[in-house]
Amino acid sequence: MPRPLIKLLDCFFLLRIPLLAPVWTIFILGWITGTERLLPGGRFTSPVDGGAFNHLWIVLTGFSLIVASIYVVNQIVDIENDRINHKLFLLPHGFLSVTTAWVLAILCACGGFLIASRYNITLVSLFTASLLLGIGYNLPPFSLKNSAWGGVIANALGHGMLTFLTGWYCAKYPAAPSCALIKTGIVSSLAPAFANGAVFLATTIPDAAGDRSTGKTTFCVRFGPGITARTSAVLCIGACISAFFMESHFWVMALPSLISLIFFIYFACSLKLEIAFSAFKWPVFLLSASVALYIPEYGMIILLTFFGSRLYYRWRFGIDYPTFKAK
Repeated sequence: MPRPLIKLLDCFFLLRIPLLAPVWTIFILGWITGTERLLPGGRFTSPVDGGAFNHLWIVLTGFSLIVASIYVVNQIVDIENDRINHKLFLLPHGFLSVTTAWVLAILCACGGFLIASRYNITLVSLFTASLLLGIGYNLPPFSLKNSAWGGVIANALGHGMLTFLTGWYCAKYPAAPSCALIKTGIVSSLAPAFANGAVFLATTIPDAAGDRSTGKTTFCVRFGPGITARTSAVLCIGACISAFFMESHFWVMALPSLISLIFFIYFACSLKLEIAFSAFKWPVFLLSASVALYIPEYGMIILLTFFGSRLYYRWRFGIDYPTFKAK
């Protein structure tokens, strides 16, 4: 394969495409629960204007660019940590330069805001809040990812609440924000906020040794795997309960949360590392499957993302990623 094409593929996967999929799921979950007349089958069965579906994909593209920018910055900051934990090889092993990564991050952020500017100040504000939280998560003076509670709160607010609210408001566009609208959106966003906090806590457990060696004080590093596992189970319970207060189609969140709770409780009781992987991988899969029932084309996107990423990582680095296996 020509070297320029290889570099282009590397830049594309530096955006962490497999990890964008959970963001897409939460965003579309927000859109689904904000669209009352939506039926399983989406545009093929629902009495919903086709323009609403077009807004979904356009705004999702812009928001994905914002999140991709945050992911690139995260990898720049975490080069040494990723080298120790043997993951995300593109920057730690010099396949791409840090300068290239910064240029890519800036271009993605600008592209995201260009798309948001086509709509209104509300979406621009949601994009801005997400980007600022991502900057605060990764960079000084806040560096929330290096704080025990900061990392949990940032992931719950960013990947959970703000991502959901952006998708949810996309379903309401061009409605002007009101106290009633804001209240409904925030109440509906509690379930994904709790769920993302739970999943994030589970991900800190396998990386605890590498995080400790590089001076990161994640929740697991500070409190240990036992308290971390129990806290993640409590947050999952919160997601299960609050899912029933979502505006529409609550079962799309409630059912995966209830099934996922089995994994979290089992892990909290056993502290088996392989269960930790199940606790943060299967909930994402279950929620994505529920979302795909309402947006069938999203199911195809998930499959292409999964198998396309596996082909790339197998060809480029000889590893099976993404995978549902513990590793």
